[in-house]
Amino acid sequence: MEEFRISRRQGLVALGATLGSALLGTSLANVANAATGTRQNMAAVQPNKVDYSVKIFNDSLLEGYQAIIFQEDPTLGDDAVTLAWMTKTCHAGTSVTFLWGLDYNFIWGQQGTLAPGTKFSAGQIIPADLTQNNGVTLSYVDDGYVFSKTTPYKGSSLHVFEDQTVPKAGTPNSGSVGVGMSGFGTFVVPTGSNMNVDFSPSPLYWIAFGKYTTSTVMNIAQLTVPVRIQFKDGETAALAIYDGRNWDITYS
Repeated sequence: MEEFRISRRQGLVALGATLGSALLGTSLANVANAATGTRQNMAAVQPNKVDYSVKIFNDSLLEGYQAIIFQEDPTLGDDAVTLAWMTKTCHAGTSVTFLWGLDYNFIWGQQGTLAPGTKFSAGQIIPADLTQNNGVTLSYVDDGYVFSKTTPYKGSSLHVFEDQTVPKAGTPNSGSVGVGMSGFGTFVVPTGSNMNVDFSPSPLYWIAFGKYTTSTVMNIAQLTVPVRIQFKDGETAALAIYDGRNWDITYS
C-alpha cells in the first residue's frame, strides 16, 4: 500500500513553470468561486465509493475507548501531525466497521496550535485527485482562509501553495493546512507564508484503541496496541479481533 510523504519548501521558485499563473497568486475570481462553492464542495467529499473496509471486534473487557483507524508516514516533517482519521465507540463485546474510498481532499483549519488532543475542525474541504486536481493555493482574505480552485500540478503529489497573505506559524491568525481521504483529515501542518507543501499519497493504514475522537491530533505513544493493516493485492476487507492483549487479523 501507500504512505503520505510530505515535503515543505520555501519560496515561489520551487513551484516551477508548470504550475503557471493558476497557482502563482490566487485571483479574486478564483477565491470568490472557491468560497461560493464551499457548500457544494463539503457535500462532494462524502465517500461516493467503497474501496476498503475494516471491521474491528472488541473481544476484551476494554471499555471507554474509541476504535481508531489512522494513516502513518515515517517520513513526516517535525511540523506535521497525524489526525485520528476515523473513530467509533467500540464497547466490550461489540464491533464497528470502517468504510472508505480512495477519494483525496485538501483541507484547512483555523487551529494553529497542533498539540496532541487538539480537535482539528476543517473550515473547508475540497475534492482532489492525483491527475487534474492535485494543486491548490491557500490564501488569507478579509481575515479568513480560503482555497482557490484546484488545478493540475506536475507529478502525482498533492500540492498546496500558501501565498504571501497566509499568516506564519505562531502568529495570532495562524492556522493549519493538509490533506484527507473520504472527507476526513489525515495529516496537517501549521500554515506558513509563501510556502509549498507536497503530500505524496500512499496511505499506510493502522488501527488501535484510544481516547481520541475523529480529527483529533494524536500522540501515537498513547494508543492501545496499534497495529498496521496490510492489504495484499486483491484484498479489500479486513476483520480485526482484539482480545485485550493482541490482534488477530484476517483479510479477504
